[in-house]
Order: sequence, then structure tokens, then C-alpha cells
Amino acid sequence: MRIWLFEVMFAVFRENTLHRQEKLFNNLSGMDPRYKKRLEESWAGLFYKHVFCQIDERLFSPLYSSDNGRPNFPINILVALEIIKHLKNFTDEVLFDAFAYDFQISYALGLRNIGERYFARRTFYDFRARLYQYTLEHTPRKEV
Repeated sequence: MRIWLFEVMFAVFRENTLHRQEKLFNNLSGMDPRYKKRLEESWAGLFYKHVFCQIDERLFSPLYSSDNGRPNFPINILVALEIIKHLKNFTDEVLFDAFAYDFQISYALGLRNIGERYFARRTFYDFRARLYQYTLEHTPRKEV
């Protein structure tokens, strides 16, 4: 039995490449170079380079409509948030606050301004539900 949530029917897959385009004015542009260097060498810089930039969003395209609806929230951000949640042992509440207010989290997600992106918690939960449902429907019973 297929259970799709409301959001699924109205989201179209779009790959997120905005993080690769540096904005002229951002929180880093006014930062002391020593702080900037520490940030780039911190776990957040390593995570951005070696994890976030390696997430292939196209693998998740079957979860979205190909021609109907608004663009999806960036999948690489949602996947990276799940990874950070487990790496740092955050609850969902702590993760949402860290996403909104912690610059290291923003940096790790390719965001260069605090509060640059907003997403409703439902977006996060719906993504989990879609991923779970897709996994159930496309994994042989022996592997589940």
C-alpha cells in the first residue's frame, strides 16, 4: 500500500548548486581572516568539502514529481542535516535550532549567512517519510 503525503504531490526535483556560487556579501566577507581560516579547518569545513559536496541529489529524484509542482527543498541539506543529527547526537529540536543559529552548521551545509534558508519542520519529516516509504517499496523483503 502506498501512502504519500500531501507535499510529495506538489514538489518537483531540482538539484541544489547554489552553495557552489559565492555571494559577494555574506557573513564570511566581514570575518577576521584568522576566524575564517579556523572555520574552514574545523569539522564544518571538512564536512562541507568531504560530505556535503559529495551528496548526489539525483539519487533522490524518484521521491519527487518530474513535472508538476514547486521545487523541492535542497535534498543535500536535508541529507546532511540527518548526518549531522546523528554525528552530534542531536534531537530534532536541537538540530532545528542549530540550523537556524549555529554558523558552523550553516557553513557545513554550504550556507554562508545565518538564517539564509528556512524550512518548515514538516519538510524534514515528510522527507524522512518519503525516503522510508520508497525504501519499503523498492527493497526486496529479505533485505528489509
